[in-house]
Amino acid sequence: MITPPEVAVIGAGAFGQRHVAAYRSLGVPVTALVDPDPVTRARVAAAHGVSRTFATVEELLADAAPQAASVCVPGPAHRAVAVALLAAGVPVLVEKPLAATVADAAAIVRAAHTHGVLCQPGHILRHSAPHRALYEAVRAGRLGQVLAVSSRRDRPRALSRLFPDEHPALLTAVHDIDLAIWYAQSPVVEVRAATRTRPGPAAPVLVWAELRHANDVVSSIRNSYLLPEHTANHTSDLVEVYGTDGVAHVDLGHPTLLVQGETTEAPDWLLSPPDGGGALAAQLRHFVAQVTGTESTAVVPLADGLHVVQVAAAVTDSAAAGGATRRISPDPLS
Repeated sequence: MITPPEVAVIGAGAFGQRHVAAYRSLGVPVTALVDPDPVTRARVAAAHGVSRTFATVEELLADAAPQAASVCVPGPAHRAVAVALLAAGVPVLVEKPLAATVADAAAIVRAAHTHGVLCQPGHILRHSAPHRALYEAVRAGRLGQVLAVSSRRDRPRALSRLFPDEHPALLTAVHDIDLAIWYAQSPVVEVRAATRTRPGPAAPVLVWAELRHANDVVSSIRNSYLLPEHTANHTSDLVEVYGTDGVAHVDLGHPTLLVQGETTEAPDWLLSPPDGGGALAAQLRHFVAQVTGTESTAVVPLADGLHVVQVAAAVTDSAAAGGATRRISPDPLS
């Protein structure tokens, strides 16, 4: 029996807490927690029995390097955290997006290559059972030749308030960009995009993008933060694949559980449930298997994580330029 690695979780926010719960559900020991807020890290560590807590990654590494780590800090901090861990020889799972800029994402990729250490991009939908079943159908040729991919993702207006400085292309649309690359089985070479705002938020609340892949598959991506503020933040998503021999879709627009009381609640039981199961646990199981060497094939290659950031950056750039076409460099590390 292979002993699971001792893991550190970097970032004790909502998703970091779900990582801790998911690791525990898998029997993987979380032995360290890093977060700059002493109250948050003490509370989360006490709730989950984490013995070591630190304010920074530097403090963690000075004490003792973990055997693996999940990076769950905000996107702009991914580069500094991931590069420090990789330089110390620590395999990392970096939550999506790999980084907030192409330069930062490329720096993470270079660090992983330079030090020969595993870096897994955290694109959770590739580990979701229905999304993976659709991928297997595509790969088996059940739809014939893929012609197009279409996706829609709607979220409440609260995201504009909670993430005022994060562009939707790098917050929610990265899921759809990754699915487009995965289902088209080809990188994106060209992007055209538009964004719209509503009174109040300075950041866009609607992103509309058209992608062309190297194999001439076309993809359409729509993301919005237009649902009412009080709407439960359940998964309200649709992805469709069109092929020469058929059409298939995954529709997550109907929550598994809906509690309509004084406060409406629709927990996400499919992707990242609070008890640590679902697609998040599947993603972490795969990460641990790569760390221990029992799994050698990456579900999300590191190059795909970098490419998603490239495409998201092109979406924001195209939209800012009034929908001008933006081409994607085939070699972002050059």
